[in-house]
Amino acid sequence: MQSDTQFFMVWAHRSAGSIFGAASKPVVRNGAFLCFENEDRARGESDRLNARSGGSHVSYSVKPTRVQMALPRELPKEKEAGAAFPIQALASSPCAVSARR
Repeated sequence: MQSDTQFFMVWAHRSAGSIFGAASKPVVRNGAFLCFENEDRARGESDRLNARSGGSHVSYSVKPTRVQMALPRELPKEKEAGAAFPIQALASSPCAVSARR
């Protein structure tokens, strides 16, 4: 069973004037991508972050993101279920970052 859902993800953009050079990446907060189901809420958060940047070399924008969710082909054993399904990370954001292994 698969479904496609559209979310709006907040991206950070570093300018070429930065000592580290230009770069763009999605914003991660509390172990999850900063994304919203509603574009207005994502724009509001992006505007708030831009207001707080205070003229630094970083700016924020919103990009629509297509997320494809799929159920696992087989269920993990009881001991592995906690690591395979990080429910706490999903509770705070619709887009989660998986733990590094």
